[in-house]
Amino acid sequence: MTFLNPFVLFGLAAAAIPVLLHLLNLRKLRTVDFSSVRFLKELQKTSIRRVRLRQMLLLVLRTLIIVAIVLAFSRPALRGALPGFSRAGASSTTVIILDDSPSMTVHDARGTAFARSAQTAARLIDLAGEGDRLYLIPLSELRAGIALPPPRSAASARDALARMAPTDISVPLSVALHTLRPLMASSADPNREVIFVSDGQATQLGAAAPGGDSAAPALGASRIYLCFSPPERLENTAVAGGEILTRIVTLRRPVRLRARLQNTGDEAVRGTVASVYCDGARVAQETADIPPHAGTQPLFSFTARRRGLLGGYVQIEDDAFNADNTWYFVLNVPVNVAVLLTGPAAADTRLASLALTLGGDSLLAGNITASQTTNAQISSSDLSRFDVIVMCGPGGLTAEGAARVGGFVRGGGGLIFFPGNDIPASLPSLFRDLGITPHEGSPVTEPAGSFLSFAHVDVDHPLFEGMFDTEKGRPQVASPRITRAFPPGTGPRGIAVISMTDGGTFLGDYTAGTGRALVFAVEAGTDWSDFPMNGLFVPLLHRGVVYAGSRAAPAAAIAPGDPLSFTVRLRTFTDRDTYTIFQPDGDTRKVVPEFQAAAGTARFGGGTAMTSGVYRLSRDARGSEPAHDMAAAAVNIAPAESDLRTATGEDIGEFCRRERIAPALVSQIPPSGAADAVREGRFGVELWKACVALAALLALAEMIVGRAPAPGAGEAGGGTA
Repeated sequence: MTFLNPFVLFGLAAAAIPVLLHLLNLRKLRTVDFSSVRFLKELQKTSIRRVRLRQMLLLVLRTLIIVAIVLAFSRPALRGALPGFSRAGASSTTVIILDDSPSMTVHDARGTAFARSAQTAARLIDLAGEGDRLYLIPLSELRAGIALPPPRSAASARDALARMAPTDISVPLSVALHTLRPLMASSADPNREVIFVSDGQATQLGAAAPGGDSAAPALGASRIYLCFSPPERLENTAVAGGEILTRIVTLRRPVRLRARLQNTGDEAVRGTVASVYCDGARVAQETADIPPHAGTQPLFSFTARRRGLLGGYVQIEDDAFNADNTWYFVLNVPVNVAVLLTGPAAADTRLASLALTLGGDSLLAGNITASQTTNAQISSSDLSRFDVIVMCGPGGLTAEGAARVGGFVRGGGGLIFFPGNDIPASLPSLFRDLGITPHEGSPVTEPAGSFLSFAHVDVDHPLFEGMFDTEKGRPQVASPRITRAFPPGTGPRGIAVISMTDGGTFLGDYTAGTGRALVFAVEAGTDWSDFPMNGLFVPLLHRGVVYAGSRAAPAAAIAPGDPLSFTVRLRTFTDRDTYTIFQPDGDTRKVVPEFQAAAGTARFGGGTAMTSGVYRLSRDARGSEPAHDMAAAAVNIAPAESDLRTATGEDIGEFCRRERIAPALVSQIPPSGAADAVREGRFGVELWKACVALAALLALAEMIVGRAPAPGAGEAGGGTA
């Protein structure tokens, strides 16, 4: 038994008052007999005992009433066999985690979930006593690898709480608990508790901590309190993501974008308006109906109005949760593609050079700049100035040159490869570096009078996007006559874009690192085939340059709280150049490049992405040259934030099982009684309510006994004096 207000127990001395009054009433008086009271001696002794018993019962009841009232004010607490048993008044290490994820901005008639949770946190701060270690940490600051703040006093915690606000950062609870593990393990306080004040989003309990030690509990024997304040309604419509379907984005050509709209509520959403904004202007709009707990994917088409890096977003109408109503994206409309034409000799690049410099189906309308060299000079060439290498035959390629080309592609560059009569020893190592399965042996020559042709053309590949009118059925692609071929194998990193009648690959598309390689089975001349004379040669080479010059795959999805970095190819730079990252909130950050010589690229570390939006890396103006954007990245909040479903007991049980936390250590407490629940967890279950109820029952019993007629009252006719 523990008393939270032990000094009140001195009030038990008041229980002696009824006893003293009773003793005073028992003082001995002189008895004078007279005739009118003589008959009293005839009363039965049993009636006298009943009177005395009633008086003793009233004495006991009145004494117990005073005792019960005093005990109620002293706040007794009873500890049971609870985990983390500690002595009364022991010091505590208390961590209050205030959820500041995007879902905390959901508003209803009671305000936002964050405002309600902040009020609960304020009441929990008041529990801190002398000798306690108090931590008030926003959930967004409990990301893996982050340094924990020092403990706070109650006053400084209140000041910090007043400055806190919701963020765009989402952190699963499992990650937060694993981040706290060293802190709780180092604490010597008998009471160790973590209080998670949140809206109770189920998805927050569903994600496991990446790389966490599943063989050990997240926080040992620390008690965990879950204090949830969910919104009244869970209706929500979100832009859950999107995809740029057009892989070769160019000026004045349609850009196709598919958005994913999600309805996580129980009611259907009708007539929601979704708009696409690009470079600050609205360029497309669609209306959609979304069934409950389902989604739809409207398709948008618009045209880029200028070259360069364009930021955009898809947006729907406002609702109770606005943070997930916008999805950001980046379009890269090439300003210029720098191409390096190379081969065993300058003459080997003649036809490819003509194809790139003479109009044709140029998606860049003259914005291709071509330079020429030989394979022997590649090892000493500055490849960082180019976006794409067009190799018209590998003859003369040294091992050092092959290594440089492989690093160029893996670092984000593009390669268009044509074989030749000379197959150097360095070619297999280059192919292995790029994940290309090389053809075994020499080029295959068809018998005289026979030739190979196209067997299948993947017209859905980005290289053919917009080239054919597919509404009239599958197009017929005119095939060249192929008399000699060096077909590559597709392997795990490649796909066959065009296959030949003998089953070999005529054109393969391969990814390596962040770069791309297009490998043809025929040379760039007319000895092996008439492909350079075919109507497909020029447009395919133009499209291949643009396609290979872009990133092999879209940038990895970045969410607020993730590290932000840019890897770019610096064509020209000086020691005096400066670079700036422009953030969506208007802040800027100066950055210094880290050069990666092997890949011919530079990496710019941008710290942590704190808000959603489009981040831009720009080289500052130098001399007469204006500043220009070099790279951009779209950052969007985690899609799981859109699911507002509240965690159930089953979700909490699964969370405890996955994190190996004893269920007895986890308590779900209501916001209104959070402070009392934590206090009871420290000292046990308070009994003051039971004491008040006991005092009331005793008072009622005293009234009943006191009003009852005294036994034998009707029999007595006189008294003593």
